[in-house]
Amino acid sequence: MKSMLASIDIGAHSARLLIVQVDKSSGTYETIEDLEIPVPLGADVFRSGRIGNKSVAMLCEIMKKFSFKMREYRIKEYCAIATSAVREAENADIFLERIKFLSGIDVKIFTGPDEARLGYLAVQSVIPANFHFEEQSLLLADIGTGACQVSMFDHGIMCFTETIKLGTLRAVEGFSDASSAATRIEQLEPVIDYAFSELEYLSRKMNCTGVIVTGASSRAMLAMKKQRTKRGMFELKAEEFKQLRQIAESHTVEALGREYNIKSDLAEAVLPCCMMISNLLKLTGAKMIYAPTISTKYALIEDFINSSMHRRDPFEPQIFGCATQIAERYSSDMRLIAATVIFAEKLFEKLAPLHGMGHEELKLLKVAALLYKTGLFVNNQAYHKHSHYIILNTEIPGISQAERRIIAMVARYHRKAVPKPQHLDYIALPVEERHIISKLAAILRLACGLAVICKPDERMTVRISPGLVTVKIGGMGRSAGFDCIDTDMFNYAFASKIIFL
Repeated sequence: MKSMLASIDIGAHSARLLIVQVDKSSGTYETIEDLEIPVPLGADVFRSGRIGNKSVAMLCEIMKKFSFKMREYRIKEYCAIATSAVREAENADIFLERIKFLSGIDVKIFTGPDEARLGYLAVQSVIPANFHFEEQSLLLADIGTGACQVSMFDHGIMCFTETIKLGTLRAVEGFSDASSAATRIEQLEPVIDYAFSELEYLSRKMNCTGVIVTGASSRAMLAMKKQRTKRGMFELKAEEFKQLRQIAESHTVEALGREYNIKSDLAEAVLPCCMMISNLLKLTGAKMIYAPTISTKYALIEDFINSSMHRRDPFEPQIFGCATQIAERYSSDMRLIAATVIFAEKLFEKLAPLHGMGHEELKLLKVAALLYKTGLFVNNQAYHKHSHYIILNTEIPGISQAERRIIAMVARYHRKAVPKPQHLDYIALPVEERHIISKLAAILRLACGLAVICKPDERMTVRISPGLVTVKIGGMGRSAGFDCIDTDMFNYAFASKIIFL
């Protein structure tokens, strides 16, 4: 069975529409339409902090055309995102409302962690098995027009991700294309060096063997080498990169574009891109640079195809890896945390007939189980409230703001009081979210107690009867220690008693 899907990507200097025909049985797709229309959003936002009225009107007209094109193909499923230029605009909400009202297209703002997730998926979709991503320490840098998303991976697991609010277009905003190379270097270098100095506090964690760069400007820069490896991507030694930077520094934008057949907007971005990569090499000590030949628009549509086919999120292991890194950063007892995660997952599966939740809720429960002790780093008094604050204010790639709000509340209610009318943060949430929070927090409370008194590998059997749940741990049955398990939240969430044997 085949179906039509579309993705829309609103960037700093263009809006893109990709329409594909998908084979739902295999997930493969064929490109039907690939449209890109220039629009000066970045120039507006990076200069004045807002999207100008002319640009709003222009984008609305473009979106109306995109909407008409999707109707031509009878497309019902699409995803539409806007990146850093819209994300940082003071009037972003009005801009998105105008698009929705005039074109019917619902555009979501892509955050830095969203870009980190998509960058990882893009790289994973094209790098060959013999690259051995899971055996190296690597830095992934998505060098965009408005921002640079930097993510560190150690043996295939994301350690951290940071957004540098400086991209290639933002860096050159206000500079003349005709400026001499020396003048451009003098103008750009302090701006870029200062922006990337934000990463210096992480430099001890950034030692790696190579830097993977994505983005149109990095591909344009490395295409100057005019050679790809057999692995299907550009590879460059640090010493070879210095030669490319020297070429970029010795040419005007016009000369660079003419000599290397690079479009003018990309030729303008090559020098700042080189300077950004130089900073990353200095911070990491990396000796190799890699550039997979995939565009964001294809990574976006492939991710949307996976989602529309209800496939398991391939980024999920990275979510748990990031949450583990956060727990370690706040000095959590990782042995206890690991046991809590195991018991939480066991209880979730055994109690499925009672709670009726699915895999997405299990994901949130496991992240909450990884992070519920982070508040102890602040104070052991009311630490569950500190955990709530930390989680609520810590971005986790692959976890939306709404999901993070649920996770924070689950950690908040893993101990002490059950939700009450005077708990305004809880009462203000949609009723569906409150139900999920109550059920997940009830399970987490039980898991916390079991993690203290039982071994994670002990057998668990659960019997569910009307008004009573019986949990038996181990083969022989025992009662020692079970009276310390807090069952108040379970009684509250499920209107049922629970006993342990």
